[in-house]
Amino acid sequence: MASSRPAAPRLSFRTALARAAGGTDAERRVLVCVSLVTAYLVLPPLYSVVQTSLFTTTFSGEPDAFTFQYYRDLLAEPRLLKPLANTLAFSAGSALGATLLGGAVAWLATRTDAPLRGLGYFTAFASFGTPFILYTIGWLLLLGKAGPVNSWLKAMLGQTGPVVNVYSLGGMILVESLLWSPLVFLMLAASFRSMDPSLEEASAVCGAGLWVTLKRVSLRLMLPAFAAVLLLVFIRAFEAFEIPALIGLPGDIRVLTTSIFLDAQRMPPSYGSAGAFSVLLMLLVGLALYFYFRLTREASRFHTITGKAYRPRPIALGRWRYCAAGALLLYAALLLAAPFLVILWASLLPFYMQPSLEALSHLTLRNYRAALHFDKIALAVKNSLLLGVGSATVVMLLTSFASWFLARSRARGRWLLDLLTTLPLLFPGIVMGLAILRFYLVFPVPVYGTLWILLIAFVTRYIPYGVRYTHAGLLQLHRELEEAAYAAGASWVHCMRRITLPLLTPAFVGGWTFVFLISAKELSMSILLVSPQTPVVSVTIYELWENAQVGELAAFGVMWTTVLVSVALAYYAFARRTGIQLH
Repeated sequence: MASSRPAAPRLSFRTALARAAGGTDAERRVLVCVSLVTAYLVLPPLYSVVQTSLFTTTFSGEPDAFTFQYYRDLLAEPRLLKPLANTLAFSAGSALGATLLGGAVAWLATRTDAPLRGLGYFTAFASFGTPFILYTIGWLLLLGKAGPVNSWLKAMLGQTGPVVNVYSLGGMILVESLLWSPLVFLMLAASFRSMDPSLEEASAVCGAGLWVTLKRVSLRLMLPAFAAVLLLVFIRAFEAFEIPALIGLPGDIRVLTTSIFLDAQRMPPSYGSAGAFSVLLMLLVGLALYFYFRLTREASRFHTITGKAYRPRPIALGRWRYCAAGALLLYAALLLAAPFLVILWASLLPFYMQPSLEALSHLTLRNYRAALHFDKIALAVKNSLLLGVGSATVVMLLTSFASWFLARSRARGRWLLDLLTTLPLLFPGIVMGLAILRFYLVFPVPVYGTLWILLIAFVTRYIPYGVRYTHAGLLQLHRELEEAAYAAGASWVHCMRRITLPLLTPAFVGGWTFVFLISAKELSMSILLVSPQTPVVSVTIYELWENAQVGELAAFGVMWTTVLVSVALAYYAFARRTGIQLH
C-alpha cells in the first residue's frame, strides 16, 4: 500500500550545505542588513539616555563632565516620591478599571446570547481611530467645571460649585480606563472564545447557577489571561503621557512622564535630570515587562483547548439578555458617542456653551472654514499622513524580514536580532523622544528639526508591534510551502518574493494599519521632536487646546477623527471579508 505522506523535499547539495552552515549567501546578506538597520535605530537611543543621565551638558548641548549628581538629586529630593506614587496609583487604578470594564464586555459579547454582541467589536475598532488627545479633550469638555455633567448634577443636587472634579487622580483613572478598555476587550474576547464550554456545562449539570459557574469556573480558567492583560495595561498606563499632561498638570498632579517633559521643556533645559528620570522609568517598565513575559510563558498550565472537538455554546441569560444589550449600548455610548458628540457640538459654536435651546441659535460652520484655511493645520495633516504611511511601510518591511529570520532561519546570531527588536518596548514614548532628541543634537546627521527625525523615532518605537503581527503570520505558514519551492529550484529571494511575502499579506495589512493609526495619533514623542516647520496633528491639537481655541480645535478634530475612523473601519471590513482574526 502506497504511503500518503508527501516525499521529503530534495535540496541541492549546495543549498543543503549552506543551510547547515546557517543559511544561503542571500539570507546572510539580508540578515546582516536587517540587523544593522535595527541596531542603528535601537542602540543610539539607549546609549543617549544613559549618557544624558551621567554627564553634564555644555551650552550647545554636548556632553561635558561625568557625574552621578542627577541620580543623587533624584533620590535625595522628595520630588521623586510624589510623581512615583502618583504613577503607581494611576497605573494600578487604570489597569483595574480597564480590565473590569473590557472583561465584562468581552464576556457578554462572546459567552452569552445577549443581543447586539457585534457592537463590542465595532466599538473597539472604531475607538482605535479616535486620537487619544481628542478623546481626552472630549471628556474634559463633558466633565469640566463648565461641562454639561457638572451643570446637570448641580441642578439636581442643589450645589453651587462643581460636583465632579475631572482634574484629579480619579478623573485621570476614569478616562485612562475607558481609553484602554477596547484593547482589553479584544484580548479577552479571544480567550473567552477559545474556552472549552464542557467545564461550564458540567458545572450546570451539577446544579450550579449562572453566577456560581461564572465565579468558580469561567473566571478561574481566565485568571492567566486576566493577569496578563492587567499587567499589560499597567505598563501602558505607566508610560502614558496624553492624559497626565492634559488632566494631571492642570490639577497639579505630576507623574514620571510629565516630570521628564517639564525638565526637558524648562529654560535652560535640565536634560540630566530628565535623563535620570528616564532611566528610572525604563527600569520600572523593564521590571513590569519581565513579569508580563514570565506570566504569559507559563499560561500553558491553564490550557483548556485540546485535540478533542468542541463547539462553543452561548450561555442563556434569560430575561437578563436585554439588560446585557443595554449595557453594550451604554458602553458604546460612553466610549464613542459621548466624547465625539461633545466635540462635534463644540465645533458648531463660535465659543463653547453647554447644550441648550439658546445655544442652538448660535450654530455656525465658521470653525470649519477657519480650520480649512489655517495653513498650519493643512501642513500638520500632510506631515502626519506622510509620517503614518512612511513609518507603517518601513516598520512592516523591516519586521517582515526580521520575523522570517526569527521564525525560520538557523543562522547563528539571530538571538541578537530578537533582542534588538524587543528592546524598544523598554522605551516609553516620552523617553524615546528625549533620547532621539539628545542623540541627533550632537550626532553629525542633519535630521534635527526635520520630518526625518520623527520618522526615525516612529519606526524605532513601533518595531516590536510590527514583529508581533508578522511573526504571528509566519507561524501560520507551514515550512512545506517554502521547502517545496526550494526543491523545485527556487532561490531564497525568489521564494520570498513569490511564496512567503504574498502569503503574509493579511498580517502585513493588519500591522500596517495598526502602525499607521498609532503614528497618526502619536503625541509623547512628537511634542519633543517637532519644529515650527514640521507640525503634526497631535501637537497642533495640543497647542490649540493650550491657547483655548476650542472651536477650531473641535472642527479640526472632527475632520481628522473621521479620516482615522474610516481607515480603522475599512480594515475591520477587510478583516471580516478575508477571515482575519480580529484580535
